[in-house]
Amino acid sequence: MPLAPSAPYDTLATVTAQVRTILGDYVQGISPNLAGEVNTNGLVVTWASGNKFTFLMNGQPIQINGVPYTVAQVTSATTLNLVATAGVQNGVAYSAVLPTGDIFSDSQAYVLPTVNLAWRKLQQKLDQSSHPRTRNETVLYSLPVVGSLDPAVQQWINWTNFYDGANLWSPANPPPATGYCPVLPQDFMSPLEMWERQSVGVGVVNPLGFKPMNPTVGRLPSRVKGSWNGIWDWREDAIYFNGAILPLDARLSYRSFLPDIVVSGSFATTAVPIMRSSDALAYYSAGIFVDPRGALQPSADFFAKGDMATDIMLNRQGKLLQYANVRRRAVYQSTSRGRGGWGGGSW
Repeated sequence: MPLAPSAPYDTLATVTAQVRTILGDYVQGISPNLAGEVNTNGLVVTWASGNKFTFLMNGQPIQINGVPYTVAQVTSATTLNLVATAGVQNGVAYSAVLPTGDIFSDSQAYVLPTVNLAWRKLQQKLDQSSHPRTRNETVLYSLPVVGSLDPAVQQWINWTNFYDGANLWSPANPPPATGYCPVLPQDFMSPLEMWERQSVGVGVVNPLGFKPMNPTVGRLPSRVKGSWNGIWDWREDAIYFNGAILPLDARLSYRSFLPDIVVSGSFATTAVPIMRSSDALAYYSAGIFVDPRGALQPSADFFAKGDMATDIMLNRQGKLLQYANVRRRAVYQSTSRGRGGWGGGSW
């Protein structure tokens, strides 16, 4: 379905600036001037006394016994690797100056991946409460007719293919009858509701209404093929049908996800496409950043504040629903289908 017009979203620069503010106390707790004694064995340096090592030393200069070296990687609080060998020495002095002012600056390579991890965490939290930004709809036109009348045969559709019960179709290899192969949208995660109607072809206005389809519980029953599917099943990352002898359109309401954030021009011009989400995203980013780094402030504090900010976003949606007059829609057995049929009006 077409997206709504662009909204005044927060930018990626807003998020990273908030993260730096949140990390202010964390940064102040870091001693920028490190000194102590170490033992060296070629490229490996082992801490002996004084300040222990920190990830901020990665790629930074270090003085060992008065000789300058460069840190390749800190492997633990007591060991690091050098770019060039320092030979074998024991109990020699070391010193280093940490560039704490560069923590989480937009130029750091780790910043965007960290924000995207937080972005996924935020969407998972929103999805648990069915936030409207994690729901979407689409219409799948001209589902191919069933390829076999065997009651045991089933059709399925996923992100790349449609199996009609005998043939595997794709957009690059569509059914000759229609020249079109429906597949699931790329932002699809799992189905919520489905409806169907008889198809009149792709690109042709169809005045027919949709009839609701019912999800099965655990399995699709084997039955003679007819003019409708009526039911569906979700398993193995695909939607399964019994298949129909007529081409059908399917309307699909589904749980969706937003793709990872990609920088467009600069951080200042890159939108974060969930309204007023920067607070939650910044706290989650801060928590993910400090969690593996032995933070003075536990990451749980940041995650809890991120959850609080997310709850405020969900409360906005809850207030909107309070204005709606929602009543469960009656479900009945259709007299035209007998006791095993499904009911409901057109949608």
